[in-house]
Amino acid sequence: MLKKKEIKLPFPTPPFWKLLGIEVVGMEDGYAKLIMPFHEKLTQPYGIVHGGALFSLADSAAAVALASVVEPGKKLLTIEMKINYLAPVDYGSIEAHAKILRRGRVVPSEIDIFNCDKHVAKAIATYIILDDVKK
Repeated sequence: MLKKKEIKLPFPTPPFWKLLGIEVVGMEDGYAKLIMPFHEKLTQPYGIVHGGALFSLADSAAAVALASVVEPGKKLLTIEMKINYLAPVDYGSIEAHAKILRRGRVVPSEIDIFNCDKHVAKAIATYIILDDVKK
């Protein structure tokens, strides 16, 4: 049995990810892959995964992709995001593949979401990198 490689995030794992079942399974230079299993608790009234859950997965994947190239001690904040839903999700594993498009203080990224190899959503997100400001 293959041992799963542990991925060390440069920020604390958000508690919200546990609620959604989000897990980071890949992270390298400007790229991240996250998964979220289908679960009834993530659905809207028609048994389809709620768009907000997919949006959160996309946003999280973009943050991890960006975190892979940012200096420690910086904060990453979403300043804008758009998503197009291409197909419904009502079973199986959901994968988000994110990559940053340009480095800088303001960083655009693109995220593709797949459900059992079917492309189900496309998102574009913009982040800003801030110094770790103390209250």
